[in-house]
Amino acid sequence: RAVPPYAARGAAGAAVGAGMGILGVAGYVVSAVHGSRRRGYTDEFVLTPEDLNMPYEEVQFFTEDGISLTGWFIPQSSAGRPSRRILVFCHPYNNSKSNLLGVARGLWDRRHSIFMFDFRSFADAKTGQSVGYLEQRDAKAAVAAARRHGPKDAEIGLLGASMGGAVALIIGHGEDVGAVGVATDCAFARLSDVLESRICATLRFPQPLAAFTVDLASHLNLLLHGYSFKAVSPVDAVEHGPRAGQVPLLLIHADNDEVVTVSQAHAIHSAALAPKELIVVQHCHHVGCFFKDRARYLKLVADFFDSAFAAAERRRIGEGREVLPTPE
Repeated sequence: RAVPPYAARGAAGAAVGAGMGILGVAGYVVSAVHGSRRRGYTDEFVLTPEDLNMPYEEVQFFTEDGISLTGWFIPQSSAGRPSRRILVFCHPYNNSKSNLLGVARGLWDRRHSIFMFDFRSFADAKTGQSVGYLEQRDAKAAVAAARRHGPKDAEIGLLGASMGGAVALIIGHGEDVGAVGVATDCAFARLSDVLESRICATLRFPQPLAAFTVDLASHLNLLLHGYSFKAVSPVDAVEHGPRAGQVPLLLIHADNDEVVTVSQAHAIHSAALAPKELIVVQHCHHVGCFFKDRARYLKLVADFFDSAFAAAERRRIGEGREVLPTPE
């Protein structure tokens, strides 16, 4: 039996409407990824290293695209010699560098110098931001600034939480950073995975439709901003990056994380080729692992970096380069 013309027109209209709706969601995703952080007077209400009895130097540095950023260099020394072990901290999305001061104090006590910085969402001059793409430029510039303020031949370790952890994994497996190790707290495996989860949770899309929508958004993002979401993929960096298999990893994740599901930590761990350890903290939410058990958290991270720095120093000795010891 022939389909009535009005029914065919109705079906076509519904299909067009659904397609336009999905396109609209994809456009909103692109807009959200590049949405600017809402600024307020409370931006100035932050603790500094001095509040935790650590000496520090305020540092200004610039990214490759000319963005002016600020950081804190918190020097450590032993027997009058500056520590050659520097940890660069990468904070979570739209949180300031002061968010990680508690962790910084614990690792500073273990004889590491610390370099903390704000991503471009906290730049004095308001500028564009993203969720882990433009911020790679910020982190690379921060590493360069840390090297300038540390002693000659200092080694660099990277520590990051949430988006900061994803950025640390990506740049840590690049050729130009030379990280001795990367520790992360609730880092995501792929930006697309986070976006899919958010669409499923808020719009109740089935996963295949959410994946299609994010893929469409990625293509739109390429047209509008010059990169696809595949450029923000820590899981690919640890498996296929220039330094894949050369960078030890410590992955810490909350088992009840609803922002970045623990399955993403397992994906990174499975893909990684280097020495790796995954610690899943029970009964804990996104970036809450430090607060669940501060002493255990700090010991895990400090022991990991002590081992990573010691291995790098042994390599230096094997290559015939002088290394001043950093006593415990």
